[in-house]
Amino acid sequence: MTGKKGFRTWFWAAAGLVGIQLLVLAGLMNFRQRQADDAHEWSLDPQAVAAEADQERESREALKNLPVPQGTVRLTVSAAQAAAPQAEDLLDQARDLQSRGQLDLAEKILSQAQAKDPANPRIRIASALLAEARQDPSTALQRWKDLIRMSEEGGSIRRLALARSRVMEERVRLEQVARAREDSLAKSPRKLALAGVEEKNMEAGGRSILWKVRAVGGTDPLDPRQVVVRVSFFERGQDGVLKKSDPTLPRWEQGPPLNEKEGVRSVVSEMRPGAGSSYAGYSWQIFYQGELQDERIQPASLRGVLREIPRS
Repeated sequence: MTGKKGFRTWFWAAAGLVGIQLLVLAGLMNFRQRQADDAHEWSLDPQAVAAEADQERESREALKNLPVPQGTVRLTVSAAQAAAPQAEDLLDQARDLQSRGQLDLAEKILSQAQAKDPANPRIRIASALLAEARQDPSTALQRWKDLIRMSEEGGSIRRLALARSRVMEERVRLEQVARAREDSLAKSPRKLALAGVEEKNMEAGGRSILWKVRAVGGTDPLDPRQVVVRVSFFERGQDGVLKKSDPTLPRWEQGPPLNEKEGVRSVVSEMRPGAGSSYAGYSWQIFYQGELQDERIQPASLRGVLREIPRS
């Protein structure tokens, strides 16, 4: 009898110990999952933001030297050619088109202006700034370098071109970093991947962005409760400083894809900048079971002011 009682005591003690170990193990796994999840939070670096704001102010100063016409003329390429305007007239038309968001047409008009007056520094500056606006840092860098070669040493144009070329060199580097990180994620074992992005303008300068996601490999269906999408939008204030926009919750149109057979599923998020601010970009990440599956930072230059820090 005493032996049976001792056995029961030992059994419950052992069971209790196993239970405690399981609880500790579960807690450790949960802690590690939260660690993995927390390790990928993107946050603005105050010093980098301040430096970037100075660079943006520099661009605005350059733009002040290229005033946008107050008229409402919207010329086509053929109409501009028929009118045979002078280079400065074409420059004004291109700046007007750029201010209206017609960047491709502005590029064509500026090409005509530069053909008429290749040595005109105002046209060269406008051309480089337009390449920046088109999110083409490689082309912008080449145009600033051309301006460096043809400008007066020590002059204001040379100083501007040198400063902007350094900025563009950094943006080219950041694009390479972005591609390398995307390639690294693509080569790593993962369950979900970004398949495409669609961006639409909204009223008051807002944006609606749709990310297309697909499931990768495997035959077992994914657990939708383990899929987490994290989106941060950024805007530029009237002072030229970048800041995070108000938080927004992404929504799945049909739920996340749980296997390859379900094809591509879409998750959407919208942002509206505050009064006096303008849309500046976003960071997007998707996790499964706390592990980063894919990400996109747009434009890539945002990587220059973002840092990965633990979430609070």
